[in-house]
Amino acid sequence: MLFIIRFLFGQVNFIAKGSFPERFINLTAQYGINLWNVKKDENTLIANCMASEYKALRQIAKRTFTKLCLKRKKGLPFILNKYKKRKGLLVGFAIFFAIIYFLSLRVWVINISGLDNLHKEEIQNVLTEIGIEPGIYSKKINSSLVENSLMKKYNNISWISANVIGSRLDIEIKEKTDPPEILKKDQPCNVKAAMDAFITKIEVYSGNSEVHVGDAVQKDQLLVSGILEDAFGRSTLCSARAKIFARTKRILKAQVPLVSEENIKTGKVKKRKTLKFFGIKVPMSIFLKIKGNYTKEEKSNSLTVLNEELPIGIDREYWYEYKPEKIKRNKEEVKKIAKESIIKQEEQLENVKILKKEETEKWIDGDFYLEAIYTCEENIAKLEPIVLQ
Repeated sequence: MLFIIRFLFGQVNFIAKGSFPERFINLTAQYGINLWNVKKDENTLIANCMASEYKALRQIAKRTFTKLCLKRKKGLPFILNKYKKRKGLLVGFAIFFAIIYFLSLRVWVINISGLDNLHKEEIQNVLTEIGIEPGIYSKKINSSLVENSLMKKYNNISWISANVIGSRLDIEIKEKTDPPEILKKDQPCNVKAAMDAFITKIEVYSGNSEVHVGDAVQKDQLLVSGILEDAFGRSTLCSARAKIFARTKRILKAQVPLVSEENIKTGKVKKRKTLKFFGIKVPMSIFLKIKGNYTKEEKSNSLTVLNEELPIGIDREYWYEYKPEKIKRNKEEVKKIAKESIIKQEEQLENVKILKKEETEKWIDGDFYLEAIYTCEENIAKLEPIVLQ
């Protein structure tokens, strides 16, 4: 803090030569003048004092027959005095700080987080429709309007927060997740078959079983009834619950041609650059219409300071030329691709116990067909509510 005060008000470093340096120091203390970094060498004294107090030291020097010599001046007053004749520089500083103040009143960065299925471009389009873009006056941003507009536009948003922090607008979104359909425990329902199967085990917790171990059932067939009948012939409804384990058959297929047409990059690339500066975009390349077969990739680089992204940077476009070519593979390559496809599809069977796997291969008109037949064991019970009419 002391260093800052000395810089703002200025300080000087001086040399005092005389026969009575001790008397010189005593009088400076008597007049309340503070000296620091004092060094004494015989009849020579070197020290620092505030610039405003140096004039008083001259009076003390006369009384003590001491000669003062100014060695160095430091601080803001001397810096300003050095450039006081350069009015353009002072005007430039004033304009600079005015621009900084102007920019601080506006929002230049819009951060959107929490997206899963929605795309950032979709959210930005909605914001543009309600007038929220980089460069908008921060006090014009109505957080409630932003939140309500996005909630009305997208039904799959469950929660949203919009907050202005300095020159940044943070929008945090939480998307809805569809919960599994759960029936109430007291809701009357039946248990039906989820697929065709051969029953191997039955565990009934409530309801009346309509099938037995060893029965073959079809999809949507009634397995456990939620309608119970007592000895007097009266019917009551209950919530049937059961696990019906059965042997099922699953089939996965893959088709790979020997000859296929694919887009192959030629190696020719056209690049475009655009400078973005606080919402203003300036083309840095000649924008001509690109003809032919090209695919486009975009990359955006922004200036980052203290982990904060600024609206200053360069957007790049890469246009890759391609041409369609017929690719001919040998039979071993085709079979390998087909098997990899089947293995990838097996992810849907991760909760199923596989008892047996059989594969059949065939060639038809130059296409390779691979069919994998799985014998599985799984719970085929599914709940279906009983609707009373």
